[in-house]
Amino acid sequence: MSSSAIKQYIPLFLVIPLFGIYLSTICPVVYLGDSGELTVAAFSLGIPHGSGYPLYSLVGKIFCMIPLGNVGFRMNLMSAFFSVLAIWLVYSIILKITSSILSSFVGALSLAFTPIFWSQTLSTEVYPLHVFFVALLIRLLWWWDESREFSRLILFVFIAAISFGNHLQTVMLAPAVLFIILSIDRKSFLNVRNFLILSVFFILALFIYLYLPVRTGAGAAIHWGDPDNLERFLAHVTGRSHRHGYVLTKTPLEYLSRAKETLWFVWSQFGVTLLLAMWGWLKFPSVRWRIFFVMVIVFDFVYTIFLNIISLEITAFNLPTCIVLAILSGIGISHVIRVSKRYSAIGASTKRLIKTACLMIPAAFLFFNFSLCDQNRNYTAYEHAVNIFRTLDHGSTLFLDGDNNIFPAIYVRVVERMREDVTIFDRHNLFFKWPLDDDTFHFYGTWEEFKSAVEKRIIKEEVPHGVYFAVFNPYSISIPNQYRLIPYGILRRVVRDRSVLDNEMVNRIWYYYSTESFSDDFERDYMNREVCVYFFFNRGKYLFSLGHPSLGLKNLKIASRIGYDDTAIHTNIAIFLTDRGFFKEARQELEKSLIYNEDLGGVHNSWGYYYHKIGDYSRAITSFRRAVKLRPERFGYYNNLAFSFYEAGKKEEALLVFQKSLAIKVDQPKLESFMKKKGLK
Repeated sequence: MSSSAIKQYIPLFLVIPLFGIYLSTICPVVYLGDSGELTVAAFSLGIPHGSGYPLYSLVGKIFCMIPLGNVGFRMNLMSAFFSVLAIWLVYSIILKITSSILSSFVGALSLAFTPIFWSQTLSTEVYPLHVFFVALLIRLLWWWDESREFSRLILFVFIAAISFGNHLQTVMLAPAVLFIILSIDRKSFLNVRNFLILSVFFILALFIYLYLPVRTGAGAAIHWGDPDNLERFLAHVTGRSHRHGYVLTKTPLEYLSRAKETLWFVWSQFGVTLLLAMWGWLKFPSVRWRIFFVMVIVFDFVYTIFLNIISLEITAFNLPTCIVLAILSGIGISHVIRVSKRYSAIGASTKRLIKTACLMIPAAFLFFNFSLCDQNRNYTAYEHAVNIFRTLDHGSTLFLDGDNNIFPAIYVRVVERMREDVTIFDRHNLFFKWPLDDDTFHFYGTWEEFKSAVEKRIIKEEVPHGVYFAVFNPYSISIPNQYRLIPYGILRRVVRDRSVLDNEMVNRIWYYYSTESFSDDFERDYMNREVCVYFFFNRGKYLFSLGHPSLGLKNLKIASRIGYDDTAIHTNIAIFLTDRGFFKEARQELEKSLIYNEDLGGVHNSWGYYYHKIGDYSRAITSFRRAVKLRPERFGYYNNLAFSFYEAGKKEEALLVFQKSLAIKVDQPKLESFMKKKGLK
């Protein structure tokens, strides 16, 4: 076999071991975050959140039919598959530029074992297919630039448009791509005939988005946004319903902080190998392509910093930047090796040492990041969904809120058909729709008021059969008068005010829960933290109810440690401990909540509650006033302020504040009863 024939098989020594490593660390079931939703969308040919991801759903359906493991694992396998293809493409790009197999291996594998890339290969997400297209488009653009044949440009444009059917972030490549094309061959784009031909192929590929109205009309199991008319279709594809909350909503200082965070994040992925990438960029012979790589990174940063507010721990925004840096680091390594060959003063052993050192770069990435990325025993999402359904009575009703409650539950319900006796509603009315076809139900008001009215009606109708809430923030639930919300395992249950539950039955629920993943170290992963935090928080409260405060406090401390940067858990723990007289521990949690929070008004309200409980009404009044100033629409804060005034003996001030609360929300019978009893008129 000739040497050229042997070289054709060399990539197999890259992709086969790499795929094996990914399989050894892959999540064995559905994962948290969007994974449950995307898996169900592929399994049922449904429609996930904007932009709808039609290509992802169609390709995912093929993987769902592979007779290997469970459906969640099959979709995770899809992520690993396209990640390996992306790495192979990066290898081929570096090889095409440098003709160095060693440099191509090192550059590609360095990307493969960065935490941001590796973590995306192990669960169901749109980003592995996205990075595959980014790498493919760069490879195709280089291929076109070699000959500048118009047919190659047509193929590039068609593939680019097809990639929009997976993730619209690909559009951020457009400025760099247009620069490469227009800087050398304007006729290919500006010629009317050519432009029309390219437009036809571009639009033709975009027809994949017809999937959205077609599958909505077919009654797919999930059809987020119901994009079956033009208005809803455009709103869903463009993400208009939520994009306004992401785009240009921060102050200059907040954007500066986000920029620093992004730079640090990229540095944390590559470390000193960024120096090799910079060297590769400096030594790259083509000025046009140097500008191209800079533009890809710049516009990727624009997308990350200005067009999104989601934490970098959650979403892999900087993958295009990582691809570019991997390519440039491979070029830099190639130049270092070439320079070492040039100088006769450098001995053969030193040259071998240089090559060995280069090979150690991806080996070091593999060694140090393996345990960080390993998910092969992570059943957290599946166990969480199973625990939710194990809590429920036969024929009961379940309300879901929060992605890490809704998406795992969607998976086990739609894919595995778990607990079909239970009626499910999600509190956003996106997947499990509310029963609104009753012509007798009319409502005028805000969305939150409407949601509250619907939930109250369902609660009143279904309480005899059992009504439960799977939520991380129970304070957002509005319960009808004469009902109350009580802890019930990891859920909340609605009961009548005077109802008495069998405590033995409530306590027995905890013996039925699956807890294997919660005892492992998957809390290291951001997506697992929320579920783990609230599992230990709820278990701590349960142990307190059994009369084991020391064990309960231990679990609460675990929850606080795991959720160190959670914006709500410290306040929740503080309120619970305050109610039980653990004031020292409660104060420690409140101090943490001042550092990590998204609602400073809520934090001050919790401080006020703490001071009220310890009898320091002066400080309670000060804290509640701060809460009211920050969130004047919350009637509960006014009530808390008024109660502190009352306890401090300032009845006139209490009356005035109570009246402000009633002006915000008229229907408060318990408050009115208190005021009447205390003579506050």
